[in-house]
Amino acid sequence: MRKRFEQQRKLGVISISEVKLPLKSGDELPPILRALQYIYITPELNEEVFKILEEKVLKGEKKTGRYGMELWHILVLSAVRLGLEADYDRLDDFSNYHKLIRQILG
Repeated sequence: MRKRFEQQRKLGVISISEVKLPLKSGDELPPILRALQYIYITPELNEEVFKILEEKVLKGEKKTGRYGMELWHILVLSAVRLGLEADYDRLDDFSNYHKLIRQILG
């Protein structure tokens, strides 16, 4: 059973809408994270994206059972992986040690 994203904020965690992303950077990552942040804060876009994700990821799944990765995490990690053409080892490193990605993940 997957949730869209965790509604309850935790201590020491910055809200995704409040994450400060660099505006002037030659790297490919900040525009990807800015687009994800825009999806997160725009209700109409958010609803459409999660509707598609639920359709694809949750198809044929029961609504019971152990919680899996949140749909938001799946979206962020897949966008970063495809946008940077990263392999899974690099994605693992990003998801564990990159500050901006961890903040966007929530």
